[in-house]
Amino acid sequence: MIGYLKPKIDDLRVYEYKQYRSFYCGICCEIKKHIGELPRMLLSNDVTFFALLLSSLADTQTEETTHRCCLHAYKKKPIRLNTYTKYMADMNLLFAYGKIQDNLQDEGGFKTRTASAIYHSAYKKVSKQYPHETARFTKYTKELHDYETAGCTDYVLLGKLFGQALAELFQPICTVQTELISNLFDYLGQWIYCIDALDDLEKDEKEHAFNPMLSAYRQDNERFLQEVKQHINSVLLQIVYLYTDMQFVDYKGIVFNVLCIAIREKSDAIFARYTEHSPSLE
Repeated sequence: MIGYLKPKIDDLRVYEYKQYRSFYCGICCEIKKHIGELPRMLLSNDVTFFALLLSSLADTQTEETTHRCCLHAYKKKPIRLNTYTKYMADMNLLFAYGKIQDNLQDEGGFKTRTASAIYHSAYKKVSKQYPHETARFTKYTKELHDYETAGCTDYVLLGKLFGQALAELFQPICTVQTELISNLFDYLGQWIYCIDALDDLEKDEKEHAFNPMLSAYRQDNERFLQEVKQHINSVLLQIVYLYTDMQFVDYKGIVFNVLCIAIREKSDAIFARYTEHSPSLE
């Protein structure tokens, strides 16, 4: 994953920040225990939030303990462990390895080839444990790559495809409020894909890399930015609607922070880079 789904720390209460960090550290420990030491470097904020989100909706048994690691050897850190932290630890490897393979096909390079070789055995281990999830993820990533290779410029379509991939991938682990959760993962996937494309737009233009938004941006950047802002705002609105319909058992404040504050501010910050040159977009 890309790492956009993280809370706005300044708006979290102290205990909420500690809870969030305990999920992050918990998933890191799960990766070390079940996959290996090196894959811990691939851990993203996105899967941390997914584990916390699912834990906030289901009355699941969560172990709260402490752990000392190489980065914090001087002091034990609180961690939370449950069904979702283990699942997300494994899914994090699928996401990260998929991203590495996508970069390998698009750009190549020594660093990417090295990363692919280093994490290949870990990927094989996880994919063997989760054959159905791996098949779903591979299917959608191949379809996305085929569209991108063909030069598809329909970022809405590509975003929906990525959203469907997330919704299907997490379907087996969702046991409550399944329709709401599936729809939320769908819209979160749409937002992640589109905001990432927008965030990388200028970099991809300079590097002559593929970006589904690049053609429209070159033709009429002001009109394009108005359209993409409208689309992203509509996706964010659907995410807020889904949040208000959900019934929480814990961690509601953190989920609210991410879904209703942090990703909105992240979107606004990315758009601000463009509105400096186009005041009419503000």
